[in-house]
Amino acid sequence: MLILALVRQLPAKDTLLGHLQLNEDDILRGINWYHHLQDMVAQGRRRRSGGIGRDWSFGWIPRLSRYGQNISEQRTPLTEVRSEVVGQLQGLLEKGRGSIALVGQNGVGKTQIVHELASRLMDTSAKVPHALQYHQVFMLDASRLLSVASNPGQIEVLVDSLLGEAFAAKNIILCLDNAQLFFEEGVGSVDISTLLLPILEAGRLPIILSMDEQRYLQISKRLPALNGAVQRVNVAPLNEADTLKVLEHKLPYIEYAHKVTYMYQALKVAYSLSARYVYDISMPGQAVSLLEAAVEYAEDGLVTARSVQKAVEQTVGVKTAAVDDETERETLLNMEKLIHERMIGQDRAVGVVSDALRRARSGVRNQDRPVGTFLFLGPTGVGKTELAKSLAAVYFGGEENIIRLDMNEFVSAKDVDRLIADGTEDAQSLTAQVMKRPFSVVLLDEIEKAHSSVLSTLLQLLDEGILRDTRNREVSFKDTIVIATSNAGADRIQEFLHRGYALEEFEDQFVDELISSNLFHPEFLNRFDEMVVFRPLQKDELVKVVDLILLAVNKNLASQKITVTVAEDAKAYLVEAGYDPRLGARPMRRVVQRAVENTVAKQLLAKEVQPGGVVEISREQVESIIQTKQKADRIQDGSTD
Repeated sequence: MLILALVRQLPAKDTLLGHLQLNEDDILRGINWYHHLQDMVAQGRRRRSGGIGRDWSFGWIPRLSRYGQNISEQRTPLTEVRSEVVGQLQGLLEKGRGSIALVGQNGVGKTQIVHELASRLMDTSAKVPHALQYHQVFMLDASRLLSVASNPGQIEVLVDSLLGEAFAAKNIILCLDNAQLFFEEGVGSVDISTLLLPILEAGRLPIILSMDEQRYLQISKRLPALNGAVQRVNVAPLNEADTLKVLEHKLPYIEYAHKVTYMYQALKVAYSLSARYVYDISMPGQAVSLLEAAVEYAEDGLVTARSVQKAVEQTVGVKTAAVDDETERETLLNMEKLIHERMIGQDRAVGVVSDALRRARSGVRNQDRPVGTFLFLGPTGVGKTELAKSLAAVYFGGEENIIRLDMNEFVSAKDVDRLIADGTEDAQSLTAQVMKRPFSVVLLDEIEKAHSSVLSTLLQLLDEGILRDTRNREVSFKDTIVIATSNAGADRIQEFLHRGYALEEFEDQFVDELISSNLFHPEFLNRFDEMVVFRPLQKDELVKVVDLILLAVNKNLASQKITVTVAEDAKAYLVEAGYDPRLGARPMRRVVQRAVENTVAKQLLAKEVQPGGVVEISREQVESIIQTKQKADRIQDGSTD
C-alpha cells in the first residue's frame, strides 16, 4: 500500500505508468497477488488430518496405487475461481449421485476443478459433509491405461479390477480424465462402454468423467444411455478477471519449473493475445499455454510483455507490438513508393491502404476490426488484384501471404458452409486459411457474384474482425487487410471517362449510383473503410507496365547473366498493339511474351547470345512478330482486310 501511495504522489505518474503499461488498478492487483502467494504457502504447510489410522481403516488398493494418481496427496492450493463448480460436485457426491460428467472445452480447467475438490475434501477447515471427509480422489488417465494394455480385452480386465478396488476401499472417488477415449473406437482409444455404462447407471461408486464438450455430444448421441447415467456439470471458459486470477495462481509453479520470473504485464498481454491467436483451447488454458511458450523469449530470466509478443510473432507470424524496428519504420513511411515499384498508377488506392497499415502499426486504429477493409471498383486489368499482391509482397512477407477467394464459386446459400468449414474438412475455406495465416491480405475477387447469404456472413468479418467456423470457433481477422474487388459498373466508369470527366469528378456520383442500384445492400457497403474507383490505365502508364514486365524477364535471366533491353520506340509499339480499354493492362503481358520472351528464347537455344551478353530488341523485330501474328489471326477469322 505504501508503494501505491508513493506512486500517487509522483508528478509524472501517468507518464511513468504508461511506459510500464500499467495503471493503478494493476498495482492493487499486484498487492493482492502478493497476499495470494502468501496464502498459497500457508495452505501448503497446513496439516491434513486423518493420518495412518484413516488410511488403514479402508481397503487395500495396490493396482489403483500403481496405475492411478492420488491427487489428494498433492495439496493443491485453492484458487476459489471455480468454487461454485467445486461446490456443485461436492453436493452431487453428498446426495449419492456418484456418476458425474464434467464437460467443457479443452483448456477450461476441468482437471484443476477435480484437484481443488480433492484438496477441499482433505482440508480440516473446509465445510465438508461428514460422509465425504478425507475421501481421496484418484485420477486415472485414459491415455496411460491404453498405453499399458495392448487390446480391448486387457483394457476391460484392468479397468474392471481398478473399479473393484476403488469400490471395496469405500473412500475413493475416481476421476477418468479424457474419458471420451473409453467410449469410442480409433487410434489411441477403445470402446469399453459395455463395461462402464452399468457401473455409471448404478451410481454406487463415485466416478467423475472429464470429457471434451464436442466429444461428449457425439458420444451421447450414439449412446443415449450415457445422458441418463450421469449428472452433467458444465464448465464454461473463464472471463478476463478470473483468467488473471488463475494465471497468478499458476505462475509460481511455472517460474519454479523454468527458473524464470514473470512481470505482471506479461499476464495481461498473454490473455489478450491468446484469445486472438490460440485456437482449439479455451480460457484459461489459452493464456497458460502462451505464457509457457514465452519462456523461450525471456530477457535475462525475465518474461516480459515483449516476450509474450515475440512468442506469438514467431509461432503465428503476426506483428503484435508497436513498431520498434527502423527497417519496418522506413517501409511504412515509404509504402507508396515501394508499392509503385511493383504496380503503376492508382495513387488514391495505394494511398488509402498505406494509410491503413500506418494506423495499425502505430497503434491508433480500432483493434477490434481488421487492419483495413476496402472495396475496389473498376474495369478488369486496371490493378485491383495487383495492388493486393503488391501489398502482400511489400509488407506481409511475400505474395504467398495472400488468401484469395473467387467469389463466383460462392453463388448459392449452401456455399456459406464452404466459406467457414473446419480445416479438417476443407483446408481451403476462408476461416481455415486465416487460422494458419492470420497476418495476410484477404482478397475477395468479384464480390458481386457471391450469394446474398455469403455476403451476410461476411458482415461480421468486416464489422467485428471475427468469423465463426462450423465448430463455432471465433477466427480472428483483426490482423488482415480485407480487399473485395468488383467489376460492377465498369461500363458506367468508361462512359464518364469518354465524356471527359476526371475520376475525382465522378467518383462520389458513381458510388451513389452503385448504392441505388441495389446490387449490394447499403449495410454491406457501409462496412468498408473505403470504396475506391480504379480508372483504366493510360498509354503512358502502359509503357511503365511494359518496363515492369521486362524487369521480371531480366530477373528470370539473372542466373544466366543475360540482360534484355527493348528500344523505346519498340515499347511504344508494344503498347499500341496491346492497348485495349476494356481489358486494361492484361493484354500487355501476352504481347510482351510473344514479341520479347519468344525472341530471347530462340536466341538462347541457337546460342546467339552468351552469358554476360545483352539481347537488344528493336522496333523492327517487334513489328515483324506482331504483324505476323495479326495476319495469322485475320486468316483464321476468314478476313482478307
